[in-house]
Amino acid sequence: MSKKDALNTVLDEFLKITRIPRPSHHEEKIGRYLMDWAAEHGLKAEMDAMGSVIIDKPASPGCEAVPRTILQSHMDMVCVAAEGVSFDPLSDPIKVIYDGETIRADGTSLGADDGIGIALSLYLLSDDSLRHGPLRAVITTNEEDGMDSVALEPKYLEGKYLINLDWETIGSLCNSCAGGDFFNYRRTADWGAVPAGSVGFKLSFRGLLGGHSGVGINKGHANAIVSAATALQMLRQAGIAFRIGSFSGGQAKNAIAAQARAVITLDASKVDEATAVLSGFEREFRDCYGNIEPDMELRFGPAGVPERVLSEQTSHALAGLMCSVPNNVHTMSPFVDGLVESSSNLGVVELGDSDIRFTVFARSSVAYPATQLGLICAALGEAFGFEFESEGHVPGWAVNPNSKLTPLACEVYERLTGEKMIVDPLHAGVECGAFAEKNPKLDMIAIGPTLLDVHTPNETCKVADVKLTAELLVDIIEELASCSD
Repeated sequence: MSKKDALNTVLDEFLKITRIPRPSHHEEKIGRYLMDWAAEHGLKAEMDAMGSVIIDKPASPGCEAVPRTILQSHMDMVCVAAEGVSFDPLSDPIKVIYDGETIRADGTSLGADDGIGIALSLYLLSDDSLRHGPLRAVITTNEEDGMDSVALEPKYLEGKYLINLDWETIGSLCNSCAGGDFFNYRRTADWGAVPAGSVGFKLSFRGLLGGHSGVGINKGHANAIVSAATALQMLRQAGIAFRIGSFSGGQAKNAIAAQARAVITLDASKVDEATAVLSGFEREFRDCYGNIEPDMELRFGPAGVPERVLSEQTSHALAGLMCSVPNNVHTMSPFVDGLVESSSNLGVVELGDSDIRFTVFARSSVAYPATQLGLICAALGEAFGFEFESEGHVPGWAVNPNSKLTPLACEVYERLTGEKMIVDPLHAGVECGAFAEKNPKLDMIAIGPTLLDVHTPNETCKVADVKLTAELLVDIIEELASCSD
């Protein structure tokens, strides 16, 4: 193998990965695949209690004294499908479309986030022509929905350098990130019979852009769940009582909800009034989002009567809380122009037989806004009669002013392309935050090829960027091996 074979090797590994179902919390198959892959290549590997796979490759002859470099990626992917596409994320492979310039999927998310990162790691581990110090691939589980890496044992992070491969823009490098918290809400679902004289009424949002709730939170995209809840609150404000028969929206906690649907009941005498209120809502919504959400479809009107409904009190509490929770940019950084400092996103609502659940995912690179968001969300839960729980805290990753990797990567990139690399702090969670807490001495960067529309059925990977990323990694690893520390 040689550097010129990098692209074909990476793509081949990635295509194999796409055939393995790997939604968050269900990474057993991909974990076994990676363990088998390591055995086939004669490399030492182990799996920790969370299912993360750690693969070690000894240093090249003469490079034994070079400090270890860790290549880090994650196994799971956000599994979403376009409306009308049949897709079981637990059993169906991704149907890949490769046109020579881009890679995308047929009607679903692609999983290049972070399947390409895994494939790049496997390429570097399998290339025996590469001159390198000790290499370690750390491939974690459940990054997209909770970050299991916070439980990774510190011994797996013993090394001097770590290159995170969960970055989505070629020509830029991440050197810090926001931490995150999951704020969970729960309330008993008090189902009952539909009151006499009630009719069914539906409200639905479709065709919104959605997107990543971290890097895309400042793009102005509408959240379908919050928008639907706002419409319901306008009904209540107008004196129109309603009961919720069903409410669904969103596909992932860390994705901006692109669709939402509610079926409610209301008094038959209120249908015309409700239609007028929602017509006014639609005008306001389109005035605000018409140029941002060109494909948005908002529909409302009479519907079949549901078999059961929540009580009026619970229905109003649910709509009120979903409308009220912080959702969007919270604060901007006063130190870095254009950098979101803190934000939150309502990603999925689950209305089940016994209870109602949803989660707000808050992000912040600074402790105080994170604390503030937590207090606001807790107070709102109490006010609307919902149980509140904070879980899954992931620490942030601060800039390392003494980094060796950052200037080295910038130098190599400019040498390869003739262009300057952008150093870009991130308002989203990469696992480097958890790693920095476990090994504060780690010198870390995050790089990767350009990925477009991640966490959506339009997710696309640029093939030329995959090749450039592989070449960048090879040169960084070999430069580190040539330096004596």
